[in-house]
Amino acid sequence: MPSLTGMRAVAAAGVFLGHAHPTPLFIPLSMAFLSFFFVLSGFVLAWSADPADTPRSFWRRRFWKIAPNHVATWASMLVLLAVLGISGSPGFVEPGLPDVLPALANLLLLHTLLPLREFMFGVNPPTWSLASEFVFYLLFPLILPLVLRLRPKRLPLAALAMVAATLAVPFIALTLTGPVVVPGAFEEPLVRFWFAYYFPLARLPEFVLGIVLALMVRNGFLPRLGVVAPLIALVACVGVGTLLPMAFTFAAVTIVPVAMLVVGAASMDVRGVRSVWQRPGVLLVGQISFAFYLTHYQVILLFDYFVGDQVRGAIGPVGTLLVLMVLCTAAAWLLYRFFEQPLVERFGTRRRSRGAAGPRPREVPSG
Repeated sequence: MPSLTGMRAVAAAGVFLGHAHPTPLFIPLSMAFLSFFFVLSGFVLAWSADPADTPRSFWRRRFWKIAPNHVATWASMLVLLAVLGISGSPGFVEPGLPDVLPALANLLLLHTLLPLREFMFGVNPPTWSLASEFVFYLLFPLILPLVLRLRPKRLPLAALAMVAATLAVPFIALTLTGPVVVPGAFEEPLVRFWFAYYFPLARLPEFVLGIVLALMVRNGFLPRLGVVAPLIALVACVGVGTLLPMAFTFAAVTIVPVAMLVVGAASMDVRGVRSVWQRPGVLLVGQISFAFYLTHYQVILLFDYFVGDQVRGAIGPVGTLLVLMVLCTAAAWLLYRFFEQPLVERFGTRRRSRGAAGPRPREVPSG
């Protein structure tokens, strides 16, 4: 679905802004686009699901999709921490190499299961969302059959239930209290921040919402939303979220426009509508978005360590963002072209015997 692939480029750029130029607007905007990736993940996996697939085959493909880039960027981040003595999460953890257990937990994507600061922010910080995706992939072969059992007319109710579950997360989080993340700098209780943002099971409703939306689209739910109106609504909700407690800004206030954005882009693709999101350059950035996500943070750290103050002062914030975007895109393309893509093509593609069933057809039911 080319428009959805193209929207990955927009979402990756939104996440980049929150790290490259952290401001009260860009940080919650990047959080909203991370929610978009969770919903999109569920949508794409359900849309492309093969009835003849097995959990083992699915897990193998997912492993080869995420493991090579994750291991490579985990190792490169350890080198940066050891050689440069910088901190992976400045202000959150001490500079230098982490202890063995936090580093190992990060490698195994287990570091967000408990509200422990040195685990949550250790090594390569962006991998917190990959840890959630890891849990989603484990559960997907169990969740999809349950959703497929629903009658088509029940799917909108299931989607509303997942939206309600997402909205419930911050209310639960507000009941949690304890020591803050960073005294004097980040006064949010650590356990509250962890539960509403990092805890994989708290983010699971967003993923399941994507699954439900995919089945709705497959059954003919094709609203002519486009993507411009959902994007405007998304930014507006981000602005509203800045007035609410932090726990609401992670996903709750933006879950509806995020769902609209996914469905709007998918609807354009199914209806055969041409859009700017299908252009080759945009599609390429969408294709490398996973590599971009895992490398961009390290590129920004290196940039700031060596030339950040001088360059930012010389060319200003806009010029700096453009330079960083070019550098991050180049690093992501190299990782994608010479590492991720060859390994996925070799080990992470679906193996079919002759005559095996393929993905279900994408025809839109009449009426």
